[in-house]
Amino acid sequence: MTGRGIVFVSHDATRTGAPIALLQFLRWFKKNGNRPFSVLFGAGGDLAGEFEELTDTCFIDRGQWRRDALRTRFLIAAQLGAWTRFAESRGVRQFAAKTSPALVYVNSIASAHVIELLTPNVPVLTHVHELDSSFRLFQGHGLTRLLSRTAQFIACSNVTREHLARKCGVAESRIETVHESIPVSQVRAERGREAIFDELGIPRDALLVAGSGTACWRKGTDLFIHMARTVCQYHSHAYFCWVGGGWCVEFERDVRLAGLAKRIRFTGEVVKPADYFAASDIFVLTSREDPYPLVCLEAAALEKPIICFMDGGGAPEFIEEDCGFIVPYLDTVTMAERVVTLLNSPESRIRMGHAAGRKVAQRHDISLASPRIMEIMERTIERDSRNV
Repeated sequence: MTGRGIVFVSHDATRTGAPIALLQFLRWFKKNGNRPFSVLFGAGGDLAGEFEELTDTCFIDRGQWRRDALRTRFLIAAQLGAWTRFAESRGVRQFAAKTSPALVYVNSIASAHVIELLTPNVPVLTHVHELDSSFRLFQGHGLTRLLSRTAQFIACSNVTREHLARKCGVAESRIETVHESIPVSQVRAERGREAIFDELGIPRDALLVAGSGTACWRKGTDLFIHMARTVCQYHSHAYFCWVGGGWCVEFERDVRLAGLAKRIRFTGEVVKPADYFAASDIFVLTSREDPYPLVCLEAAALEKPIICFMDGGGAPEFIEEDCGFIVPYLDTVTMAERVVTLLNSPESRIRMGHAAGRKVAQRHDISLASPRIMEIMERTIERDSRNV
């Protein structure tokens, strides 16, 4: 390994898109890269242990100067909050210094507050996995400074690249698109279709439509229910499964009041979503906004046809015309019609599923995307060294 390393920064270690993408890349990077690295987190999560197995980690929310720590609360009450922030920042910088970084790799714009503590004096590369609603959620001086101090951006989709250029004013020369990727060969089910159907309590001869994500407005969990209700009016063997955690109580109430309790299931957060995707017949992405969802790539790796909304993010860049359907934005009626079409046509499901499987293997395997990311990292470091 070369002397100077990389500090990777993630807002947390939850089982969600950006942290999962980072974890998969770092597994590849550890085997194929030539620099030491460490990971700095704003907060922990279910994936923390897997990151810790790879390299040195630091979790700000576990630090002695976190806001809920007794000494911090005492010092804030004594109007010494600025001193605690300085102490926290110093600890973060000391952790990063161990790697002797040549680059700070920021894994999402949600990490802007972490960069505020780190205050790096080396080039910053920001990998953007977000679109407009996330930018509005994290807007503020921290995000503004992150965007301005970033030397190079990686966009996870073309629509994300366009957002950075048009809405954020980032020069296109500073943005490169590297579509999200997955370890395709590792996306395999551990349990069979019958076992999943038994767990969900649905008939063995049912046809299953899957959706996925943290249950929320952005992921369109409510739209999934609307779509399912329409499908159920025309197809008596259709059942539905939402794979993912989040606040499901309100959506379960909608399901109950809509008379769909026997037809729709919520799994909660699961470790192996591939089990449920493999057991399904169709994957439906009801997201209002999703830059380039990994769940679509995972469903494709399991050869499932995919249906999504136009203008809802980057999924149409993958689906195109051969491995599913793209319907008008928020048009759940047309989405339901496409679902019924596929449920009634096993041949179409198989044809589109095969196309999805071929495409994800040819375009989106991590062995293809990771070398590109590493090359961008090295180029960013080299460009900075020439400017010194």
